Amino acid sequence: MSDYLSTTERETREMLDKIGVKSIEELFEDIPADMKLKKLNLPEGKSQQETMEIMTALSKKNKVYDVILRGAGSYDHYIPSMVKNLSSRSEFITAYTPYQAEMSQGILQAIFEYQSMICNLTGMDVSNASVYNGANAAAEAMLMCCEKNRKTFVTFNNIRPDTLKVLNTYAHRRGITVKVIDAVKGVSDIASLKKELNDTSACVYIEQPNYFGLIEDAEEIGKAAHEAGAKFVMGCNPIALALLKSPAECGADIAVGDAQPLGLPMSFGGPYVGFMACTTKEMRKMPGRIVGETTDHDGNRAYVLTLQAREQHIRREKAFSNICSNQAYCALVASMYMSAMGPEGMAEVANACVSYAHYLAEGLESAGLKLKYRGDFFHEFVTECDKPADKIIKALDKAGILGGLKLSANEILWCATETLSKADIDRAVEVVRRVK
Repeated sequence: MSDYLSTTERETREMLDKIGVKSIEELFEDIPADMKLKKLNLPEGKSQQETMEIMTALSKKNKVYDVILRGAGSYDHYIPSMVKNLSSRSEFITAYTPYQAEMSQGILQAIFEYQSMICNLTGMDVSNASVYNGANAAAEAMLMCCEKNRKTFVTFNNIRPDTLKVLNTYAHRRGITVKVIDAVKGVSDIASLKKELNDTSACVYIEQPNYFGLIEDAEEIGKAAHEAGAKFVMGCNPIALALLKSPAECGADIAVGDAQPLGLPMSFGGPYVGFMACTTKEMRKMPGRIVGETTDHDGNRAYVLTLQAREQHIRREKAFSNICSNQAYCALVASMYMSAMGPEGMAEVANACVSYAHYLAEGLESAGLKLKYRGDFFHEFVTECDKPADKIIKALDKAGILGGLKLSANEILWCATETLSKADIDRAVEVVRRVK
């Protein structure tokens, strides 16, 4: 709270004297009296100690799980203390949109560093900073790809349900058709894709890994899209990119995803941050802001906003997007996480996710569940069994474990990250084994 102390009476008096008015009320004298509230019905203010007591009491109503085995788009990863402490500095959490470059060199440099890291991670040429979340990023990529004669967006029913809903919302009033193809054994079927692609197809969108945790044959899907004259968009888990081929290596024109796994804690609805990166060819359609590095008239390094006038300024009617804000603070946190971990650290996290996920899958199979899909998977997988999913999840909940996400009466989507231990998994498996 000390970061947000209001002005003192003396400081207020000095400001009023400077602008030549006697009181704050005089600043609003042009507003008719009958439009002004006489009194706000607000409770009395609280001291810092009282506020802490209230917030602590509220926090005790939350259920805190010892073990988390759920992902489905929001992932529990260890966040280094460096990230939490640095990102809590007041100069970061109070920074505003850097409209005036000469006054915002610090935040512009932070955004530039984030963009550079996203480009390194995806292998793409350009990154923005940024959009609201991963689903929003996928929808913005759809708008980038759709043109006058190509307005069909092709995807599969193995992408995240929330992403598909956002895609349909964006497409609804823009004359865009969202074509959803059935996956085969959980993965995108290239033969079915080729049958659906034609000269109206704008792009093909897949997620890597997909919603069921399976690894897609992204290169072949990209080739099929390009052969039909369509663009290829990949939705990516940024932690998985430490192990898998980059979108650039798979031939993607645009890479999108949610950077929540990069140092952002799981929260009730966010905020998260959607990343977008693309080839130079697609750069001028990119929404959001792009920060560039240059030199000033003295030859010193300087940062500027580049290619950001097309959404909200003089040519709004020609804009590809109406995005007019960004998630710069969340992007800053993500860049701090990537800096703290480095390539080796992120690869270690990714390897741990794979290892624990496969150990969990083996344990659950020994407890009577079976994998629904037998393909390669990263850190999520789907099980099915005769035991009701609700009973399994409730039993785990009683043991202080957040179980996987129920997909149907007998199907559960599980997730394992580096935050688990072998003992955690063994305990969860034993709980499942006892469910009748």
